[in-house]
Amino acid sequence: MTSKGRPCTKPAIMNSSRCQLHQGGWSSYGVAQRKKKEAEAKMWKLRKKK
Repeated sequence: MTSKGRPCTKPAIMNSSRCQLHQGGWSSYGVAQRKKKEAEAKMWKLRKKK
């Protein structure tokens, strides 16, 4: 919902019921994005150590 109480008019992300602006950290999309970033950071750190 927007601040005026209307539904958001932006298109939803695939396999989700919300647009990118209204995704929360608790959503499956937000969790997947966070885990992906954490995995990339971990791999970067491991590569840097060698």
